[in-house]
Amino acid sequence: MWIEPPLDLSAIPREPGVYRMCNGEGTVIYIGKARNLVRRVSSYFQRMPESPRTQAMVQQVREIQLTVTASEAEALLLEHNLIKQIKPRYNVLLKDAKSYPWIVLTSELFPRLLLYRGNHHGKRKHDGDYFGPFPNAGAVRQTLQVMQKVFALRDCDEATFRSRSRPCMQHQIGRCSAPCVNRVDQAAYRKQVEEARQFLRGRSPKLLEAWQQEMEQAAARMAFERAALLRDRIRMLRSVVSSEHADDLPPDADAITLLRQSGGVLAAIGVRRGGRDLGVQTVEVKQALDAEDSEVLHSLLLARYHQERPPALILLEAEPTTVEMMKDLIKVLVLGKTIRVEAPQRGARLEWLAKVRHSAERTLAAMGEGDQRPAFIALAELLGLDGVPERIAAVDNAHLGGQQMVAAITFADHAGAEKKNYRHYRLQGVPPADDYAAMAAVLDRFFRAIDEGVMPCPDLMLIDGGRGQLAVAKQAAADHGLSQLKLVAVSKGAERKVGNEQLWRAWLGSDQSPLSPGRHSPALLLIARVRDEAHRFAGRYMRKRKQQGMFTSALDAIPGIGKQRRMQLLSHFGGIQGVRAASRKQLVDAPGIATKLAEAIFMAMRD
Repeated sequence: MWIEPPLDLSAIPREPGVYRMCNGEGTVIYIGKARNLVRRVSSYFQRMPESPRTQAMVQQVREIQLTVTASEAEALLLEHNLIKQIKPRYNVLLKDAKSYPWIVLTSELFPRLLLYRGNHHGKRKHDGDYFGPFPNAGAVRQTLQVMQKVFALRDCDEATFRSRSRPCMQHQIGRCSAPCVNRVDQAAYRKQVEEARQFLRGRSPKLLEAWQQEMEQAAARMAFERAALLRDRIRMLRSVVSSEHADDLPPDADAITLLRQSGGVLAAIGVRRGGRDLGVQTVEVKQALDAEDSEVLHSLLLARYHQERPPALILLEAEPTTVEMMKDLIKVLVLGKTIRVEAPQRGARLEWLAKVRHSAERTLAAMGEGDQRPAFIALAELLGLDGVPERIAAVDNAHLGGQQMVAAITFADHAGAEKKNYRHYRLQGVPPADDYAAMAAVLDRFFRAIDEGVMPCPDLMLIDGGRGQLAVAKQAAADHGLSQLKLVAVSKGAERKVGNEQLWRAWLGSDQSPLSPGRHSPALLLIARVRDEAHRFAGRYMRKRKQQGMFTSALDAIPGIGKQRRMQLLSHFGGIQGVRAASRKQLVDAPGIATKLAEAIFMAMRD
């Protein structure tokens, strides 16, 4: 039986506004907005809510605070700001994140291209045209690199620009036309700027057509240098836009889908700007596990578009009723603007939405959330494998200042870490800090265990290091009849950060170019996770060995030296270094040490 909380609803106005529901302690537990306050608030208490979450919330309500606003749009923004400030228990919350990155084409006399992060409305650091938002700064930098090659616009600051007396390195490698030293006049530079603007607005086909005509005209009048320059620009631009072409998609669009995992909800947003697919952004949504899709999308769209203008098309993976609700929300957010909100059922738009979901699923899997198979599929695609690996192993070496060399091997399968097959190794007899010798030693023992059936053979093995370590691993595998084992070296890069790795594949030979997938690659995230687990396991064993070494010494391995006699020796000679420096006669003169034992100590200290 539904019991309505003891509230008087008769005084609630019929105007737009924001309502705050409070419990018996006066704590705000939910904030909402309404076009008609009395109709919306009363709906909570007229019948039992379908959602258990809403039922639990309404049962706690003892007070409702109201704020009347001039319009529904004003109520919407007030609701958004209050939720961010108060963070009520029953509201869907988005994980705090940096503001979106943009590309700025400045309005200076000689404009430049910049990465800008922040709200491009209101107070702005730079005057000019803003293009975006992009899903991440990596997408901005990639686009800027392409544009510097194609359009040769400057990227230096004003102080550097004014102080130049000769062209910089950017001009020498063809990425700037050097307006700072008058290598290009203002009119020609303005043409470059306008062409860059067309590219950012998704007008690449018209730009390519114009360049093609200009190239032919230049060739006809024997201006072959100009024709060659245009030919190279056409090739570079076509290499970018050819893979971005998609029928039935406007230049600017977002595709949004929700992924529900055991731990919560993740929103995936595919971004398309200027006719180019810029990747997928993921946003963690808190307190949303049992919330309806409509509520989650309401919070997401409000947070994303309340300051930034939405693209011309928003694609949703949602039910028709939810799509209609989101259409109403967008109309309120962008009054007087035509923004289409659709749930595609077929064609290129549905395919793009499916790709966005697939990309987010692979990223989740690589981060250790849910089924790992999508990440393994991505890894097979990246490495060009014939099939999807079922089990991956990783090997890592560790040492303390070149001493106490140890190694570890870890496993992972589609369900995650396979800890029953973890192994660590103490590498005795390996030259200090010789990583190649250490790699050969541990793999010899590991592959021998595979030969004997003690350890399973992985489908893919990750080698910590570069081509040198890979060559050692390849030889060790061949020595044990495992030449078909897929070996991949993972080189960390100069900054040793995830995303800077280069991958070397043993089956491609020495003349290969390394793979550099970047930190947004689900396959690389999986590789980094498995590799880091091996590093962690090796490091833990090394620290354990170090701790044991603090309580032992070389004397412990000598027959006839017990705990008491060891302490007497260390006390007599002032420590282990004094024992090492002692002569045979000095050892014999020490209390409790016979001639035979003194000889054993003397020889052991010099091994």
